[in-house]
Amino acid sequence: MISRYLFFIIIISLFINDCLIPCKIIAGNYADYAVQAEFIPKEAAPGDIITLRLSFEIPVGFKLPDNPKITGLKNFDILNKINRANGIEIDMFVDSMEDINLPGLEIYVYDQDGKQKTLKSNPAILAVKPLIKVKPAENLLRPIKGLISTEYGIKRILLLIMASVLIILVIIAVYFIFKYHQRRKLCPEVPAQVPYLKALSRIDELVAQGIPNGKEGKAFCFILSEILREYMGAIRNFNALEMTTHEIAGLVKDKGDVQLLNLLKRIDLVKFADAVMSKTSFEEQVSLSLEYINQTKPKEV
Repeated sequence: MISRYLFFIIIISLFINDCLIPCKIIAGNYADYAVQAEFIPKEAAPGDIITLRLSFEIPVGFKLPDNPKITGLKNFDILNKINRANGIEIDMFVDSMEDINLPGLEIYVYDQDGKQKTLKSNPAILAVKPLIKVKPAENLLRPIKGLISTEYGIKRILLLIMASVLIILVIIAVYFIFKYHQRRKLCPEVPAQVPYLKALSRIDELVAQGIPNGKEGKAFCFILSEILREYMGAIRNFNALEMTTHEIAGLVKDKGDVQLLNLLKRIDLVKFADAVMSKTSFEEQVSLSLEYINQTKPKEV
């Protein structure tokens, strides 16, 4: 009798052990992520600035450096990085037209002896929504209207009247064009400067005054931003000087224009958010500005 009970106890123990071991293994997979990565907000448009929040607890005896090393962010445009009490917040520029897939990151912390410990994060996805939305109903082909009837009657009379009015308007237009050219010959005007030449000339004048360093660069950024906005508005046919960078982002489609938005957003941080740039950073902004102008100027130049 005792041997029977002992046999059943062994069978039940083996069954419970088989059930518990897989559960421990599954739980261990989630425990590998010591860092929780999330985008704030979850959705963005090209040209926006978003925040990547990395939440974690530093192990006892270890310390996070002032400028922590994070692997996995090589292909992302990082604007700013701030250490918080419970993690790190990273400001990033959205320079992609498609969803952004963030791989698992690795953050390194160190103890007093310089021993390194690696904290891993979970992958994350930022949904990138298009700037221009087209409703399916608006994209359908419209039916072709029928041809105008050439029968005699009221329609023929109306056509003759419209043709006569059109001829008179053409004669008036030719007369005013002729008078306009006559006045220009008598009083020639100074030809307007080509947009790219004007932009290059103004940048040369700005650089000739000296590249600033640190907090002295606010006035420099205001002038450089005005030059770039005026040039973009001239070649893209909209008043960029009177628009915010977010409004401009809703109009541009070219990849080069999106990259220029990145430059304008960085300049705005100096203009309005009291951010500080080094002299080397200002020289880089000037170099990127000249590169954009040379890429978008007329091909025959």
